[in-house]
Amino acid sequence: MNTAQVERFVMRFLEAYNCRIIEKTKHAVIVNLSPEADKELTGRSYYWSFVERTGVEPETMTYRFVFDPEGDAAAAAAARPVPAGPRNEPLGGPGPQPGAADRQAQGATGPGNSPQGGLAAGAAGSASLGAAAGAVTAAAGAAGGVGQAAGGGTVPAGGSGTPPGTPAAGAAGPAAPAGTAPGGAAPAAGSGGSPPEAIRSADSILGRYFGTAPAPPVGRVPRDEVTFGSRRLQQLFATALNNGRFTRLFEVPPQAPGSPLPGRSAPLTYCSWMNVNYKVEYACDMKRSEIHSLAIQMTTGEIREEFHPSMLTRKLAPKLPANIHLLGDNLTLSRAASILEDYLEQKIRRTDHRWADRANQVLAEEHQLVRLYYEGMLSAAEPEAREELEIRYAARQAEVDWQYRPRVHVSVINCGLFHLRAEER
Repeated sequence: MNTAQVERFVMRFLEAYNCRIIEKTKHAVIVNLSPEADKELTGRSYYWSFVERTGVEPETMTYRFVFDPEGDAAAAAAARPVPAGPRNEPLGGPGPQPGAADRQAQGATGPGNSPQGGLAAGAAGSASLGAAAGAVTAAAGAAGGVGQAAGGGTVPAGGSGTPPGTPAAGAAGPAAPAGTAPGGAAPAAGSGGSPPEAIRSADSILGRYFGTAPAPPVGRVPRDEVTFGSRRLQQLFATALNNGRFTRLFEVPPQAPGSPLPGRSAPLTYCSWMNVNYKVEYACDMKRSEIHSLAIQMTTGEIREEFHPSMLTRKLAPKLPANIHLLGDNLTLSRAASILEDYLEQKIRRTDHRWADRANQVLAEEHQLVRLYYEGMLSAAEPEAREELEIRYAARQAEVDWQYRPRVHVSVINCGLFHLRAEER
């Protein structure tokens, strides 16, 4: 199966189980499972027994099924934002360039290496360094002022040239109320919590017993790669096989052009067909498999071969259409199944069995080789070792018989009842 076939099967599976599709992309799908699908796929038997005992509303799992891992990874990498930074800015872009103060000082003094020019450049450099130092000192004073504002005092900006008694930059204005960040910002998330958070925390189970409860973690959507051969796809196959062994479908009646109602003047007559899909395996040292789709009409006993391919071209629905008359069945389900089994057995008997003759010939040759090998060992073996050799001889004979003996194995894949129009049998 390729990626498109796997995706089509998974989407049909989710639709059949009435799952809720949250988001569908080219490479993946995010789906909230229905209760029936959750019971089949998640293995939470203890949780579902708790739901059944208490009658609470079930909370089903949400999964992200990825059909094309490489394409999904490429799409995620393309959608990932590029962090902004100096290295990502174009050449010649805005922003201060290193050494700008020095170049301005040099431009003010003009060219030349005169003493006046050197003094001017040194003064300009000292001024720039002094301004930077003053800014750093003011920032430090502001930080200290915020820390002292709560105590009601002022902190002088040491080393910045401000006279005593002058409040620092961070202490300017009235003191902020408790719990308020500098600049009027909102309080931090961990500084006590807003009233709704406190109410939710106190209303939780942990809050009732311990007074407070931590906030629940952010939900994470599990990610599963659903590719051919993956464990999740094998689980979906097994679920579909176990729960889809029997079906009952009705043919949708034809509709008049441009009208939502069926275009007929009289009720249609439907007859029932029992369809069984058999798998026939011809096995020896090699194996060949065939699928036979047989159907029998429950009223007349007519048998039709290759029934499943003909159903693929019809429009079928699980509900009985309106204004439909179903013919009565003259055969029971067990009687119809017996008739189909006899029909298939007669068909197998009419096939070419030369492969079985060749397999029997190889089987006889292998038995002869094993007999010659072990009979010589048994004749020369000691009495205490003879019992062990006889066990090994019987086991080897059984292995050869299982490997080379021709056999035909018939199994039922699935079956169903199809109600079709009687005039188009």
